[in-house]
Amino acid sequence: MNLEDALLAFRASFHYDHPDGLSIEPRVEGQTLRVEVRHQDVNAVRGFDVVAEPLESEERDAVQLGEDVARVVEQELMYGQLPGQHDDGSFKRVVV
Repeated sequence: MNLEDALLAFRASFHYDHPDGLSIEPRVEGQTLRVEVRHQDVNAVRGFDVVAEPLESEERDAVQLGEDVARVVEQELMYGQLPGQHDDGSFKRVVV
């Protein structure tokens, strides 16, 4: 699967109107499509990561994968309060 195509599909289908100060950074890292969502509030950095690591047996194509990742990011943002950073420096990780 070409993850660059999935990244393009994510960008085409992600239309969430997010507030200022919220950074959404989609990128391809090897065989992983990762979207980092971060926001610095008064007390801490908050956010989450959405990660897609398609298997060779994946039944979705790249476009469907990108659209699925966009939908998950939008759903996580609808919860309102972003989760805080864990003690080890990591963030909530959602696998698609």
